[in-house]
Amino acid sequence: MNTTMNINFLSENITDTQIIEFFNAVRYENADMSIQLCNDNIERLNNQIANLKDKYTLEEVAAFKSKLEVEQESKKSFERIKEETINNYNNVIASMTSLNSENKGNNTDVVRTVLRVLASWNNNKLVKYVIIPVFSSPELYNALEAIHINSKAGEDGNIAMSKEVKAAYKAASAELERIIKVMFSLPFETKYTSKTRVKLTAEDKKLLHDCYITGFRNKFNVDDKTGIVSFEKRNINTLVKTKKDRKTGKVTYDYSRLAGTICNIVIKHYFA
Repeated sequence: MNTTMNINFLSENITDTQIIEFFNAVRYENADMSIQLCNDNIERLNNQIANLKDKYTLEEVAAFKSKLEVEQESKKSFERIKEETINNYNNVIASMTSLNSENKGNNTDVVRTVLRVLASWNNNKLVKYVIIPVFSSPELYNALEAIHINSKAGEDGNIAMSKEVKAAYKAASAELERIIKVMFSLPFETKYTSKTRVKLTAEDKKLLHDCYITGFRNKFNVDDKTGIVSFEKRNINTLVKTKKDRKTGKVTYDYSRLAGTICNIVIKHYFA
């Protein structure tokens, strides 16, 4: 069964045929992301079968192979959906990104991101593939770290609102608004959609802050001579991962998990 969604930015003049075309484009992006998910699962299962077979019984290896076959069949079904909808999809993308009389139009990556947000509504495993391309600037990371990692706690466990923390909240809010405006909003109307500008509420921003820390791990040290175990440090897990190149010192940011959380927050604003 094909589905349509009660979204709030369909054009007032959209026809029944155009509604079908628009949501077929959503189906195409759903299939494309689902293939990415299948490929990741296939790679993982192949590695388990090839590299870990000595740790599993023959029955467990057979179970892995059975899961692999399921993923391969799922991939084929999503490839068929892409084949069925590719022409429709290309026409929708071309239409939604065409230039107006002032030589302005919606960005292709943004149009695809909006379609992908909608396409992930019933499968949270797809959100990590949604944004094209994923944002990479350090400003939001630095602000979130200042608030949640580097800040001090008050006696009642709240975040002490120092000048630095207040400034970080302001910076995080501004960067979030910039990301949302650039990556999730359609500034120009099309035959399928009206202009839409996603604006995060204070509750949205609070939710993102609440989700930023995902857990923690305690690290211990064992003295080789005495065997005494001592507490070393606590590692806080967050929605953003960083990696520093040892040779160049350059830091790169993995925003994929944060991007998924932002997608889950944004999608609510697309619905009536």
